[in-house]
This record gives sequence, C-alpha cells and structure tokens, in this order.
Amino acid sequence: MKLIDLRSDTVTKPDKNIIEEALHAELGDDEYGEDPTVNNLQEKCAELLGFESGLFVSSGLMGNQISLLIHNSPGTEVITTSDSHIKNYEHGAASFLSRVQFREIDHKEGALNLDTIKSVYEKSKVHKPQIKTIAQENTHLASGGSIVSYNHLAEVHSFAKEKGINVHIDGARLWHAILGEGSTTNYGNISDSLTFCFSKALGAPIGSMLLGSKAFITEAREYRKILGGGMRQVGVIASMANKSLDLRERILEDHQKAKDIFDFISEKQEFDDFFKAEYKNTNMIFLKFSDGANSQNFIKNLEKEGVLSD
Repeated sequence: MKLIDLRSDTVTKPDKNIIEEALHAELGDDEYGEDPTVNNLQEKCAELLGFESGLFVSSGLMGNQISLLIHNSPGTEVITTSDSHIKNYEHGAASFLSRVQFREIDHKEGALNLDTIKSVYEKSKVHKPQIKTIAQENTHLASGGSIVSYNHLAEVHSFAKEKGINVHIDGARLWHAILGEGSTTNYGNISDSLTFCFSKALGAPIGSMLLGSKAFITEAREYRKILGGGMRQVGVIASMANKSLDLRERILEDHQKAKDIFDFISEKQEFDDFFKAEYKNTNMIFLKFSDGANSQNFIKNLEKEGVLSD
C-alpha cells in the first residue's frame, strides 16, 4: 500500500526533474565563493525579494541564528510571539549562541500587536534589556500556517526603523504567504534580514536562503563558517533548490488540495463530536480534538488506511 504522508511539508521529496538538475550543475568551491550555481541562486533570490545580497545555508535554523548573532549583542532582547519557531523549536540556540532573551508579544494569527510593541519599547528604557530585534514569522506555523499580511509587516518595520530596531523575518514558508496573499515580493523594503526554506513544500531536499544587505551577508558568511556551515561543491544542492524555486507557483496547488480536504472534513457531521478542523488558506489543516477524544487512535486508524498524520 502506498502511503500518503501528511505529517508535514518537510517530508516532500524532489521529483525527477529536480534531481536531474544536480547531474548537470556547474560546480566550484563555495568556500572561496567560486561555485557559479550557488552564486547565481543567491543573486536570483536577492533580486526576487528586493535585497542586496544572499547566502545559501544548510537550514532555516542556521539562517535565523546567524541573523540574531549579527543583529544582537549578549544581554539584549528579541521581540517575537510566544509560539514562534525561532523561540521554541530551535533547540535553545539563541540563548546558547547569541545569549539574548526573548520578549513574548501578543499576536493575532502571527501578526504582532504593534501597540504592544510600542508600549514594551517605552517601558524598556531603564530596567529592562535593550530591544535590538523584532523577529516575525510568515507564514505562522503555530497559527495553522496563517499569512501575516505584507502591509502589517511594513507597519512594524516602519516603527522599528524609527527606533533603530532590526527586523528579521523567519520566512521558512514565505512563498506560501506571497502566493497566497498575491502580494509584492519586495521584502527587502520591510526587513533587515530574511530566511526562507527550499525544503518546505518547494520540494528541494536541502537548503535555505539568508538575505540582507551586502555588509550583512559578508558578516553572515563568517558566522556560517564558524557554525560549520561552509560547504565546497554545494552547487549540486543549489541546483535542485533553484529548480524548486522555478516551480514555486505549484504551491497554489497545495493550497487548493488542503482546502479540498478541509471542505470534505467540514461536511462530515459525524466528526463534530470528536474534532474541529481549522484551515488558514495555505497548506495546513489542524484538527482540534474535543476533550476526551483519543487523537492517537485517530492517527493510528488513518495510518491503517495509508495516511500518515501528526
């Protein structure tokens, strides 16, 4: 029986067209900045999203942590949501590497409350750490893959620039937001740094892109080396990432499939006593189980039918 794996968009696998790109990639030593495939991908991504420069890194976690290392100094503060990936799902890397603390701000489906940010900033001048960075996540995983609107991100960025605060966007699933919202791709106008993943839904097996100014990326390259992220003939991987990016419009097919599944579940009244399905217009469906409902039995029964869930 063929399994349908719906646990995460991280389990996607490259198809034949993507894998074949690796066989024909032009290679060089990326430690010396001489891999043409990597260089072309970095330039392409920077141009697409309105940044000066880019750096290919092994993971979104690495890109996020490099950004915090550059934007902050030990003992400073990073504003984010209580349920953000950068705070909760990066193995405590920020406290270990940057030695920063997080300030949790209320949010609505990933969109940080700007009034709260302003209030926190005004109260932080004497007894509390200096706020150096605002870290936002788009789409917002813990809110079911919700899109944080470009306009809201722009408003937060405008305030941050007035106060000399850096803005980092964890855009692991950024293309879901861009294509789902139909918004501009000019994220260089509303952030100082940004990461996005090639291995989440785009279909590449490995890699993320870190974007920023030329000076930022020059420093980021040094931190990538320190963290063990320097690679040699990495164009083999970058070629697949590049092909997956060219196919990004297919993300909208994922959105439609997720909606179809959500509509099917919502029409089944027999499920109402066990769970409610939530869908936020991208590629995720979350099931909220009722008190007393056995979610593990549900997962096991799905697996018996050839569907993996989490």
